[in-house]
Amino acid sequence: MSPDLLVTLTGLAVTLLVVGAVSIPAYRERRLQRALDARLKGDEDGAPLLCFTHPQLRARVLSPGGAIPRWEKLALRVAAGRLSLHRRQSAAPERFGCSPTELRWFGRPRKYSPGVNELWLHAETAAGWQLIHIRLSQTDMRALVRALKQVASPELVTAYRRRRPYIHYGPVVAQPAVQDIHGAWTLDAPVRLYLMPRFLVILDVVPPRALPLEQVQQIGALRRLDAPAADGLVRFTAGGERLAFALPDHDAFAQQLAEAARRTLEAPLERKAKSKPHDDYLP
Repeated sequence: MSPDLLVTLTGLAVTLLVVGAVSIPAYRERRLQRALDARLKGDEDGAPLLCFTHPQLRARVLSPGGAIPRWEKLALRVAAGRLSLHRRQSAAPERFGCSPTELRWFGRPRKYSPGVNELWLHAETAAGWQLIHIRLSQTDMRALVRALKQVASPELVTAYRRRRPYIHYGPVVAQPAVQDIHGAWTLDAPVRLYLMPRFLVILDVVPPRALPLEQVQQIGALRRLDAPAADGLVRFTAGGERLAFALPDHDAFAQQLAEAARRTLEAPLERKAKSKPHDDYLP
C-alpha cells in the first residue's frame, strides 16, 4: 500500500470516527425528543396548554431552608389540571407535579432579558411546601407565564403583577409565645417561619400553616420584660387571631413582615395604554 493511500485511508477513518461521535448522540437526542413528545403531549388529562421537551430547560426542586440542589435538565408540561416536571427519559417519570389549586405563588425575580430568564414557583403538595426554579429562554419564559396565567387563580395572577423585589425571608427558627395575665411569657417547641410574597408559612407543623399576609396586622417587635436578655418577640394578628413568636433577630423579621403585608394591600402594576409588548410584567 502506497504511503499516499495509507494517509488518505487514515484521514477517512478519522473523519468517520468524528462524524460518528457527533451523529450518535444527536440521533439519541432526537429519539429521546420524539419519545418525550409522544409521552407528554398526549391528552390523558387534557391536551397540554404548553409542553417543553427541549434540553435547554433547566429546573430544580427544593424545600425552604433545605440544601440547594443542582440544576437538572427536565421537561415541562402545563395542562388545565396539572403542572409537572419530568425527567428526560423515554418514560418521562415525573420529577415534580402539582394541581393549579396547589400553586401558592409564581413570579420572576428579575425583569425579562435576552438569554436565560428565571421563574420561581411555590406549591403546597402532599410532599410539603416546595419551591421550583425554572430557567428558560426569554421567548419560552413568556409562553410559560401566559400558560400559568390561564390555569392559576386570579389571586396568583394579581400577586405576579406586584412590584419587585419580591420578599422571601427565612426560614428562621422561632418559638410560639403566650403571655399570661402577669406578663410572663411561655415558649412552645421551636418551629420555622418562612416569609414569602403571599403568606407567612409556619413550617414543622403538619400540614404547614400558611397565614395570608393581607390578614396580618398590628405587627410589633418588643423585648420581654420578664426576661430582657432572652430573644425578642414579634407579635401580630392574623384573621383576628393574636400570635407571637420569640426569635433572635426579631426586629429584622418584624420589618420584613410589615413590608410584605403592606405590599399585599397595594394595587398591582397596571398595563398603560401605550405600553409595548415587551413590558416587564407582561405577559
